[in-house]
Amino acid sequence: MNSRGFTVSVLLGVLAFTLARAGSADPSPDEGPFAAADAQILTEIHDHSEAMANLEYLSDSIGPRLTGSAQLKRANEWTRDQFTKYGAVNAHLESWTIARSWTRGTASARIVSPAEHVLTIAAAGWSPGTPGTITGRVVYFDAKKKEEFAKFHVKMKGSIVIYQEPASLSPPKPDDPNAQVSRPMQQPPPKIGEPPLPDPYEAFLQAAKERIEFFKKEGVAAVLRDSNKPHGLLNMTDVSLEKYGVGPIPTAFITGEGYRMIFRMLKQGAVQVEMAMSNSFSNKPVEVYNTVAEIRGSENPDEFVILGAHLDSWDLGTGSTDNGTGSMAVLEAARTLAKLNLKPKRTIRFLLFSGEEQGLYGSQEYVRAHQKELDKISAVLVHDTGTGRVLSLGLHDNYQDREVVDRVLAPLGELKLLEPRMARSFGTDHLSFDQAGVPGFFCIQDRAEYNLTHHSQSDTFDKAWKDELNQGAELLAAWAYNTAQLPSLLPRRPLPPPNTAKNDPPAEPAEDPVAAMDEKILEQVKADEPNLKANLTYLTEHIGARLTGSPNLETASQWTAEQFKTAGLENVSLEPWTIANGWARGPASGHIATPNEEPITLAAAGWSPPTKGTVRGAVVGVTIEKPEDLDQYKGKLKGAVILLGRPREMHLPEFPLATPWLEGTVPVAHPAGRPLSFASMRETRAAAMKMFVDEQANAILIGSEKEYGLLNMGSFSREYQPALLPVAFTTRESYEQMWRLLDAGTHLEAEVNLQTSLSGKPVQVYNTVAEIRGTEKPDEVVIIGGHLDSWDLGTGATDNGTGSMAVLSAARALQKLGVKPKRTIRFILFTGEEQGLNGSRAYVKAHQDQLGKISAALVHDSGTGKVLTIGTMGNYAARESLDRALYPLAKAKEVGLAEPSLRSEGGSDHVPFDEAGVPGFWCVQDNVDYDKTHHSQADTIDRVRWDDLTEGAQVLAVFAYNVAQAPELLPRKAAKPKQGD
Repeated sequence: MNSRGFTVSVLLGVLAFTLARAGSADPSPDEGPFAAADAQILTEIHDHSEAMANLEYLSDSIGPRLTGSAQLKRANEWTRDQFTKYGAVNAHLESWTIARSWTRGTASARIVSPAEHVLTIAAAGWSPGTPGTITGRVVYFDAKKKEEFAKFHVKMKGSIVIYQEPASLSPPKPDDPNAQVSRPMQQPPPKIGEPPLPDPYEAFLQAAKERIEFFKKEGVAAVLRDSNKPHGLLNMTDVSLEKYGVGPIPTAFITGEGYRMIFRMLKQGAVQVEMAMSNSFSNKPVEVYNTVAEIRGSENPDEFVILGAHLDSWDLGTGSTDNGTGSMAVLEAARTLAKLNLKPKRTIRFLLFSGEEQGLYGSQEYVRAHQKELDKISAVLVHDTGTGRVLSLGLHDNYQDREVVDRVLAPLGELKLLEPRMARSFGTDHLSFDQAGVPGFFCIQDRAEYNLTHHSQSDTFDKAWKDELNQGAELLAAWAYNTAQLPSLLPRRPLPPPNTAKNDPPAEPAEDPVAAMDEKILEQVKADEPNLKANLTYLTEHIGARLTGSPNLETASQWTAEQFKTAGLENVSLEPWTIANGWARGPASGHIATPNEEPITLAAAGWSPPTKGTVRGAVVGVTIEKPEDLDQYKGKLKGAVILLGRPREMHLPEFPLATPWLEGTVPVAHPAGRPLSFASMRETRAAAMKMFVDEQANAILIGSEKEYGLLNMGSFSREYQPALLPVAFTTRESYEQMWRLLDAGTHLEAEVNLQTSLSGKPVQVYNTVAEIRGTEKPDEVVIIGGHLDSWDLGTGATDNGTGSMAVLSAARALQKLGVKPKRTIRFILFTGEEQGLNGSRAYVKAHQDQLGKISAALVHDSGTGKVLTIGTMGNYAARESLDRALYPLAKAKEVGLAEPSLRSEGGSDHVPFDEAGVPGFWCVQDNVDYDKTHHSQADTIDRVRWDDLTEGAQVLAVFAYNVAQAPELLPRKAAKPKQGD
């Protein structure tokens, strides 16, 4: 991987600078029209938030807020008054009616035989009580399908039933910090005009209804449900089969420990349980309320942006994290926007729903009551997953809004949001709007103990996390303001036609020949793993490092062409292009000569000229940010050995899918702070090199960003011309030592000897190309590629022997299966990547007349790590089509591909295609020590993870086949407007 932007910052690390926030959120001039207002919003909440104080009052002074209870009405009235106090207008309560309220009474239970054990239970919502104390034998109802119910006929009368197979609670599953962001992609929505996917919650409810009706018919006395939480925590939901109806059978939740005890004891023999519950219902319908308030729009007051959360809660705790946190974040957003008097163009409306916990009923009632306004609602954002920080937004299949949402979030880098996702959620109030055609979004949040507090007696104020709650309020307020300021309402996805077959039995799914072939492809690539290992072993151990222009690379090009031919591919060729000079590394040595002899580990930078034997000179540290900074060094560099830039603090790469959306994901260490623009760096570097030559410096040393003696490598010239001076990389440890001595005022001299050679004439190099010809549209092409060249400190195993051999493995598997793709699948192993993506640029230039027929080019080039997803370089137009092509890789357990990313990253061979208007994509890969092996002497085959590499080959093969089979070429990015347009 070339990592151009990174390499420059290493070579001229001193040319980067940090724009840090110091107590306030000062916008940068390039952050768009919302930045100034967003900075005020974030600062106001950071410095003056009242969210925690309000949450404490709601939790402790009002308490749990069961729908239909006096506490919920009090919370409605208090929040209405708070909105008014804070300056929001039109604060009021909108009523709707439930059939009956429910009040919890007492609940107790114990095992009475074969041994006595006290059990902790809580009545499920809207459950009736028991007729006094009841005793019954426990029956485990293990039927999973309705057809299996018959085996329990006449066997359950008077029994107490359990029906869930318990999962293990101890030891707890290891915490995966990336689980929230690396989930496999959900099934893409139906195409526009097709019936909707079934609501999974509806299927769950239907199964529950059938089961409970059977229990009622069979005379079951009571049901115990597993809370499925550790440490004595209970769970809660309602058990009515109709909206706020009386549950058919007395039902209670029991602690996970109690449930598992009963389950274990049943395996040994009969178990008797005694239980009693007293609950009560209102004898008439009850009026409940949604709290509503606004900040009126200054230009389009009849158009709306909505922030929402549900105010109701269950009643085992105080409803602090479900969903006092969301409600108070909405209230805090209102306080902040009103105080700042920002005058949004559209009205921002704040909604606190009730009835969410029993089925999103409050938001459904709001949508029903405001039918005439729905067309004027730009979007809705709901906060409802506890106290954790907001990681990102879930857009619920609203592909058409993604690009606009990215612009809305662009100024909010300080919040460290992850990439927005198309993820669907059926469990919160945005759904009521989305199903009515209004773009409904939800906050994807860090779990923050939510699995413990959710619906349990542990849902109390002490579980709220202040900073995370405030971050959520910051996001809500800024998102609402920015969305209200947009030139137009957010685009809408057309509603699907009604599903007329909703009540019919599910039809057998039609056979999908592409999906069937995908399964075969995955199996074939896995079966081919021994060949993949043998190929990469031969490439790295027998051919070795493959510097562009070297005999080794020519050998590798010839060998890979033979491999493609042996596999039976067509049109195998070596496509030539030319470099100005070949270059070869010789020995390199150096040491500190004064004040004490100390060895320096060196390696000449690519295309560096040699020194004139061993050269000695004073060591001079040069730090520059702009060309004018060079003036201080005039007359001081003759014969010097220059240390170019101070050592910088380096940040290790994050897990790519957990990297904030506005930050890069190239999996190498990067300097702290934000770098200058590449153009500015290049200008400063050119000025520096000219001055160093004019001053007659002896050599330039650059410190590696890696530790433990690992070197880095790159070139210090362009277009295969020799650098203007001898340049070498040295270990970070040696580099830091020299800087420490200089900073202590020590006169330092060093000796350096670099032996290199240049060809002095052009050298022909090759891209290796092979094909599986298309059967219907052979002139349309899908490309998968990797670069065959490498640097030469190691053997180029992970950069990029892995990618090249994954391409070869994918080609071999597809050919073995005899696939007949509609379009041609072309396999390309590029050269010259490490010096600036030169081989792929040469390919694009040579195939200009074919670019319009290339559906996509996918490149594998980030080491040996598992392919997590595909990066699409901001190709919003292709995202939905690509999701359909990739979904089989999400379903496959061995792959589990995450949602494609719209990130843009440079540094690899997809870039020239993207620049030419072709959909150019890259494999987003797990880091797996790539920051250590990349361009270093550690890049050897013993670093390869074979299972992950095989998975990468599977991704390449399935991608190529599925895109080749797609109905149309993948959509292209909109052309950038020319300057002046």
